[in-house]
Amino acid sequence: SRVEQKPPVYGAKGRIYSFLPAKAGSGATTLALNLAGAISRLDKTRVLLSDLDLSSGILRFLLKIRNEHAIMEAVEHLQELDENLWQQLVTTIGKLDVMHSGPMNPNVRVDPAQVHDLDQFWLRNYDCVCVDLSGNLERYSLEIIRDSQQVFLVCTAEVPSLHLTREKLAFLKTLDLDNRVSVVLNRVSKQSLLTPQQ
Repeated sequence: SRVEQKPPVYGAKGRIYSFLPAKAGSGATTLALNLAGAISRLDKTRVLLSDLDLSSGILRFLLKIRNEHAIMEAVEHLQELDENLWQQLVTTIGKLDVMHSGPMNPNVRVDPAQVHDLDQFWLRNYDCVCVDLSGNLERYSLEIIRDSQQVFLVCTAEVPSLHLTREKLAFLKTLDLDNRVSVVLNRVSKQSLLTPQQ
């Protein structure tokens, strides 16, 4: 009864870094994977790499993960989610924990409130969480972006990619989320029509 009167408060200790591609093939997944891997090599730093591209996540393939447990299983078991259950759901590679998106399922629906609760669990248990997003700006993706300390909007120097970067940045500005966004220009060639300044 005392716990019900005064429930425990768990403080968040970590930070979320989201990777949002301007368009498919921009390299956001590669950047998320490499940054998470680099940070996981720091002493006393717990790092999670989570694939929230539920329509075409590729981390499972890239890392040759055989664990069948995926992000939706964590969402479905939020009420009983603890460290023991969590360790069954994630795959540990070196010092990096990875939660993949599971098999392709276009019909999957995710409640943004559930994603918020899940990312609060992450923040209590990890120093750093790198989240690979689809780029479609689903409602649950926007929830992750709201809880992120930094959002990397990844584009290339191709005009369609730059156009979509501008569109997404303008949309995030309407939600007052643009102040945490950094644009990452990936794969610039010497023969590019546009300079980095442009």
